[in-house]
Amino acid sequence: VIVRDPVVAGATLPRFLNLGDQTRFNIDINNVEAPAGDFAIDVDVHGPLVLPAAATHASVRLAEHERKSIQIPVTAAGIGTGTLDVTLSGAAGSFTQTLAVKIEPGRPELYRRIVRPMPPQASLTVSKDLVSEFLPTTGSVGVSIAPLVAIDVAALLQALDRYPYGCTEQTVSRAMPLLYVNQLASSERLGIDPDIDGRIKNSIERVVSRQSSDGSFGLWSQESSDDIWLDAFTTDFLTRARERNFDVPQLTLQTALDRLRNFVVNHADLKAEDADGFAYAAYVLARNHRPIIGDLRYAADTKLDVFQSPFAQAQIAAALSLLGDKVRAQATFTSAFDLLRHAKDTGVSRPDYGSRLRDGAGALALAAESGLPQGELVRASMVVDDERASRVYTSTQEDAWMVLAAQALAATAKELSVKVDGEERKGSFNASYSEEALQARPVTFQNTSDLPAQSILTVSGNPLVQDPAASQGYAITREYYKLDGSKADLAKVKQNDRLVVVLKITEPETKYAKLLVVDPLPAGLEIDNPKLMDSDSVPALDWLKQDVTPSTAEYRDDRFVVAADRASGQPAFFSFAYTVRAVSPGHYVQPPATVEDMYRPERFGRTAFGSFDVAPAK
Repeated sequence: VIVRDPVVAGATLPRFLNLGDQTRFNIDINNVEAPAGDFAIDVDVHGPLVLPAAATHASVRLAEHERKSIQIPVTAAGIGTGTLDVTLSGAAGSFTQTLAVKIEPGRPELYRRIVRPMPPQASLTVSKDLVSEFLPTTGSVGVSIAPLVAIDVAALLQALDRYPYGCTEQTVSRAMPLLYVNQLASSERLGIDPDIDGRIKNSIERVVSRQSSDGSFGLWSQESSDDIWLDAFTTDFLTRARERNFDVPQLTLQTALDRLRNFVVNHADLKAEDADGFAYAAYVLARNHRPIIGDLRYAADTKLDVFQSPFAQAQIAAALSLLGDKVRAQATFTSAFDLLRHAKDTGVSRPDYGSRLRDGAGALALAAESGLPQGELVRASMVVDDERASRVYTSTQEDAWMVLAAQALAATAKELSVKVDGEERKGSFNASYSEEALQARPVTFQNTSDLPAQSILTVSGNPLVQDPAASQGYAITREYYKLDGSKADLAKVKQNDRLVVVLKITEPETKYAKLLVVDPLPAGLEIDNPKLMDSDSVPALDWLKQDVTPSTAEYRDDRFVVAADRASGQPAFFSFAYTVRAVSPGHYVQPPATVEDMYRPERFGRTAFGSFDVAPAK
């Protein structure tokens, strides 16, 4: 028995659109077994899609078993999900098909911070004017008020929440602050995904899947596992997750701790290159009540100068505190804060994913957890304040430890009282306000306590003005080639054409870094072959070499992503290439390709915005 509709309609449309794109949805109508006749097509549009009035109704005559296509021209006029209800009516009846497409901003988010002192009885008002520089519906304002150091918790959590990539460090940096988020504010007030437990569980599963049999964790997969600092960071997260009653496989944690213990035992005669991993491993072992007090005392008494990172010294101090040696812990924290105060930031990535800002936030978090008096915490908080004020971009590592520092410092804000639109709130205050909420009414905050405080407003959104090309440590270009090796004429690209996209990156002087290269696709293109190309796969491009081995590559619907480790001695010029196919005729926004050092994001390069046209095949 064959059961089917007498007339069948199918749709072809792009997988996504960017704001400003103009394209066509193709509707294929197949008269399978209805009698010949006229059919009416009515289109009802919802959301941020616009189409000409003439396109809302059409008619087509179909003979028996005939197939025809119609095109519905659409423009992406806003951000969100646009839908079309397409109703086909004829002698055989009528039915409706709903087509949906997600519309992206087509440009990265921008963050801008405003720090203001809030002495007793001082007030400030947040209004919709603050988000006027952003595309409609994308703006928000994060508000944080605290007595010791103003850390923009709401904005940091949102940035981590929206970070679209997932190496093990990034996965842990996004998930570890969520273990304590309810101590800072509700997820609704912070404007983040409310399924916090689900995200933590997914993060646990992801990092567990990257553990090798020796207990180590790979950055992108099991195969890339040889980083004791990353092992300790991941095990710290799993330890804290278990402390918060999340299910962590016992074998996973046991083998991870065994690896850390073996490293500490085998590196008692410390060298500088092992010090960061040793310190973090010792801290995690102490947090798990492992008997390493002898190793810690030896390190603190005879090897402290080997630990050149303030964060590493703070981890030794916190480990001593956890195991009950408060005297040595206090002395070691003092050394860590002195080192932090005099440290100079080189502006270059480090193997421990750190920076002076990360070190300050991490030391502050550990010192507060260890119960140091407020006077001691002020020393580290001043560094965090200064470093944060000097930075436009921050890494996931810095964001995570700043949130953990804010959580650990919450106890110092018990006497703070903030009135929010007349409602009294005790302790440090953190919240995020959407553009929609601020359009309804402004919000007023007042410090009603006797405690001086700081406020920090973080205004974020997708900007109205497109950023120009930039080169701050790296330069990147994007070129298109035909499969015969000739340069593609982008004014003559037609549907079904295949092209090779070549991203060329130049660094004036090769420096240690973990690079991320991202090439957002125009919506009319799709990645054709999910693998990196070189002269072996495209013989006509005999100059195309893979001089830098990628750590990982991703081929998504809307972008190409590749990560690579950089080290001195590598070529200053290198490239990555992949193939695309033109699939949907139209006029599309072409967002910029970018390259950045993931842990020094102020070192980056980007191409200019552009446009990309795809003509019909015929």
